Amino acid sequence: MSLTDVLELNKTELFAKIRDGLPVVQRTQNLLDCKDDLLFAWDAKDNCLLVRNWRSSLAADVKVKFQTLIPSSLVTLEVDRVLASNEGSLVALSGPRGVIIMELPRRWGPDGYYKDGKPMITCRTFGLDTQLFLNNPHLEVRQVRWHPHSVSDSTLLVLLNNNTIRVYNHSKLRHVWQVGPSVLRSGANNSLCDFGEVAVDFDIAPAAKPRDTEPEIAGKNETTLDKSNKTLMAAKSLPKQERIEWPMVVLRENGNIYILMTGLDSEKTRLQGPITITPQAHDNYGLESCALMIIPSLPPTMVIAESNGKLHHALLMEAEATEHSFNEVDDFVLIEPAEYVVHVLETVELELGIAASGTGEEGNVYHCPIYLKRDLINELRYFAYHNAGLHAVTVSFISELQRYLESESDEDRLELAASSRAEYILCTKFDSSETVNAVFGLALLQIPAGMVLLLGSGQVISLKLVIDAQLLVTPNENKPVGLDVSQQESGPSFVDTIKSLLQRSVNQPILADKLTSPSAQESYELLNQAIEVLREQYLKRHDLVRAAFARHINQIQLKKEQQLQEIQDLEQERELISERAHKLAERFEEISYNQELLVRKCNALMQKANASLPNSVVAEREFSQEVTRLNKVTQSLAAGLESAKKTLNKQRYHIAKSQEDLKKNAYELPEKQHRTITEILTQLTGEIDRQIVDVKRINKIVGV
Repeated sequence: MSLTDVLELNKTELFAKIRDGLPVVQRTQNLLDCKDDLLFAWDAKDNCLLVRNWRSSLAADVKVKFQTLIPSSLVTLEVDRVLASNEGSLVALSGPRGVIIMELPRRWGPDGYYKDGKPMITCRTFGLDTQLFLNNPHLEVRQVRWHPHSVSDSTLLVLLNNNTIRVYNHSKLRHVWQVGPSVLRSGANNSLCDFGEVAVDFDIAPAAKPRDTEPEIAGKNETTLDKSNKTLMAAKSLPKQERIEWPMVVLRENGNIYILMTGLDSEKTRLQGPITITPQAHDNYGLESCALMIIPSLPPTMVIAESNGKLHHALLMEAEATEHSFNEVDDFVLIEPAEYVVHVLETVELELGIAASGTGEEGNVYHCPIYLKRDLINELRYFAYHNAGLHAVTVSFISELQRYLESESDEDRLELAASSRAEYILCTKFDSSETVNAVFGLALLQIPAGMVLLLGSGQVISLKLVIDAQLLVTPNENKPVGLDVSQQESGPSFVDTIKSLLQRSVNQPILADKLTSPSAQESYELLNQAIEVLREQYLKRHDLVRAAFARHINQIQLKKEQQLQEIQDLEQERELISERAHKLAERFEEISYNQELLVRKCNALMQKANASLPNSVVAEREFSQEVTRLNKVTQSLAAGLESAKKTLNKQRYHIAKSQEDLKKNAYELPEKQHRTITEILTQLTGEIDRQIVDVKRINKIVGV
């Protein structure tokens, strides 16, 4: 086991795959994240997310495999930050030019893998405001954070370099909060960027109840209000639901700190600042500010980082009285009186790399952006990673604050004299050259505590962290539950991405002939300038396009292989289901037939059992005998009826035969004789009718 790789991650297939697609540009980023026992790593070559169970690496003789989470839509942006949500249901993939949300599948099985250890899984992804970034080439993402109070675990806050925080719920834009003056960029004019008025980072402080603010009445003082009116107003406000605001602490590049007071679902915001920083310093506290972090102590601890290696530890406390702050640059931004004050307790200076002998002058001090990450196990500690390595900083006065708050003695005094200590855990810069080996990923492991670092060279460092039991505190578990998914999954087309990569801000002009021939120095400088323009604006962009095509092709091939494998698996499952259905149908018919036979046998047995019971009464025996007699009579009557039917049929047959014989033997007169006889009979009938009429007439005359 290596001393710098206790988990032996350098030998794993996961990091071997990531090592092939690491970015060439050496700048600090975070392509790793950890949630519970899962380690997430972004593969820039195939544009997919790799997942591995890091706790299984601690077990002996256990083969640990990783899973590939393939985005459902093509990822065209350059991802430099991977951030899992509080409950681990979503992952935010952030880059300078956009943010993509990936929905994680469910976990089941003995080892707790996604979908029972399926090697490749297609996950639903959707981009956030992709058209906004395409239409604004200067727009960049500065910070991405999940809101700790999101019920559905899907509220994401994105800070842009135009001094706005955009709030998304899963993928729908909910709010746009202005945290500073609008930064307009047109050509070479950077507007307020030169004054450091652009927000570089933000963090969320613990929730607080809003102060009761009463409207000011012109020409009247607050003392003129009657106490009874105040009591009545307070009584009326009691039944209303208690409102909670979350202070959003925003850090600008010039070191000014602003606080945005707002609720999670509130359209109305209150911007306060710049917050007063005490004690005052001649050189300010953050001329090169680059990062901000809030440690949820009581009161909250604020860490402000500068690119020159300075870390300022301060307390964010409520001011005794609200005060207006004056700032000419923010005249057009509505700013309320500040309710907070920042008190700086100490400043820690980090050593950014080990300088060679003779290069320790002040002008050669290395500067680079510093990124901060909290340690959720030990609240007193946080980590600072940068181009020159990793530092672990322990804030000592937080334990003193906790001890003072838990003390019940009235004579106890608060003394914040203990200084913090910074440990240089990993150094990646050993000389004064410009070459660096930046940190490409930092993931903090829990239970057991440890860390995983990915460097720009491809090396993976995994270390175990030593935790002092006396300093260990329970982390806040404000984790939301639930998810509401009903959004689009569309993103920018690949053609639009290629067009945006090929857009140039500077073109190489056509060189006109000069009246006088240029000198050798001028020709050399002109050649260098042309080469620089061609390299930066043409060749470099073509390399980016080639890399984009390679990623696009690799991603399509990966999805194709995965889909073909899924089709094959589905075909096999369909055949198995058909065979099982046929066997089940045959088995069902056999069971139904056997069941019918058993029912009949049971009925017969029940009849025999009832008939042979020794304790049957006389009425039952007589009834049984009567039924038997009636059965015999019925059978005899049925036999007689059957014989009568046979006799009737025989007689009908003879009668029908005799009628046919009579028809055959009947004599028929000739037609002429038949007509003559008919005429004679008709005449006799008429004569008889006349005689009858005469007889009746004579009888009437005689009077009989």
